[in-house]
Amino acid sequence: MIICIGNALVDSLQTIEEEVIEKLSLNKARMTLVDKERSNYLLDNMPNPTYAAGGSAANTAYWISQLGGSAGFIGKVSDDKLGNQFKNSISDSGLKDLTVFESDDKQTGLCAIFITPDGERTMNTYLGAGEYLSKEDLNEKEIEKGQILYMEGYLWDKPSSKDAFLHASSINIDSGGKNAITLSDVFCVEAHRESFIDLIKENIHYVFCNEDELNSLTLQSSTNESFKYFEENFPKVQELICTLGPDGAVVLKNGERHSFEATETKVIDKTGAGDFFAAGYLYGLQKGLSIDESANFANKSAAHVISEIGVRPKRKFN
Repeated sequence: MIICIGNALVDSLQTIEEEVIEKLSLNKARMTLVDKERSNYLLDNMPNPTYAAGGSAANTAYWISQLGGSAGFIGKVSDDKLGNQFKNSISDSGLKDLTVFESDDKQTGLCAIFITPDGERTMNTYLGAGEYLSKEDLNEKEIEKGQILYMEGYLWDKPSSKDAFLHASSINIDSGGKNAITLSDVFCVEAHRESFIDLIKENIHYVFCNEDELNSLTLQSSTNESFKYFEENFPKVQELICTLGPDGAVVLKNGERHSFEATETKVIDKTGAGDFFAAGYLYGLQKGLSIDESANFANKSAAHVISEIGVRPKRKFN
């Protein structure tokens, strides 16, 4: 089983025209953390939103299960309408539900996502209960049984969640598993560069990122230089899986670079592209597939989710 740990969020998606970006003072095509008041204000400016269980690692776990893999999700929610909706969605998707209820009244996290005509998604996240995940919330027995532990960089913020990641990754290594992390967003890397580097050097076997996140992590001026830097400075990492947008992806393994073209599709909504890409690749790892086969699943999965609105595609995956 692949155990995914991350922020438990409910996504609220709304298509908008370009001018609304300025009107609402949104940071286009990026993820911005907001407080409860700002989150409610943005929701009030969504005339007909679509709701779905979300969060980066939860999206990845969901798609692994849809591909036929075995996955579970660890996160934290409140015992409220959104929290129960989230847990029901996890169970209904065929995932092992390892989410827990918080004891305080923080409210379940919510991500207001605005989608412009160019397919870019602008995310505004109120983390709510999700950011208070602690090592006491972890199901250690399930982690011990897992093949791969996949951790979401968005959650690497509060001391309690850092402790949870470090504890979970140590348990997984001790039981013979492999650890994976997604860098999630440039702002995450900029805020936690040194601690990310320490974690990756000591505990991580697979790193997922896009080229902007990689360049931010390595502080190099080009992606090619970042690849060289990564090879020289992270010898314990077995594979670096880096997406290049429309230019495809590169996998670094044993000093060799494997390049893959992106799967062509019409871009409707880029929400979940990286999450589904990671899911496709992790599914390949779980099934013992080659790098080429895993990258093929990854690219096709990313193309599949961006070809319609939201992160629960209705069209059949080919």
